[in-house]
Amino acid sequence: MKRLIIILAAILIIMLAASCKKNPNAAIELPEGPEYVGAYLKSTDVRHIGHALDTAATRLPVKWENMDTGYQYSMMVFTTDAAKGTTTRNFTVLSIETSGQAEVLDLIGTSSKRNEWRIVAKAPAAYVGKAARMNLAAAPAPKATLSSGQNFKGFMVAN
Repeated sequence: MKRLIIILAAILIIMLAASCKKNPNAAIELPEGPEYVGAYLKSTDVRHIGHALDTAATRLPVKWENMDTGYQYSMMVFTTDAAKGTTTRNFTVLSIETSGQAEVLDLIGTSSKRNEWRIVAKAPAAYVGKAARMNLAAAPAPKATLSSGQNFKGFMVAN
């Protein structure tokens, strides 16, 4: 029995040594925590998104421009499901920089109370390349309160 324990311990040590980094002095790379998308969105943009979730019809685009940042946005709700007192809306937000570079955020909003949305990303943002800038009139941001306050990190990517 003692010999079996020694053999198992030796095998375990060999397996651990084989799986260790080749450079034991290299820094260990630990995950930084949750991934976020859309950190460039300002509170006015997030309020536009929340307002659109409350009011926009399915498959009807909602567009706005943030005059402070120059970013333009086009949002579309693709599906709406209301069951057991909770509304779930699957939607995308196309973000276009002033240079025309664009990315798409695929998001899910859930709400059990009007004007309160919990929004998460389905996946990391998808870069789409150049997009045509739109001719948009200035629109005031809807009045709303953000639970993140001024510390908006973006929408957390759901895993």
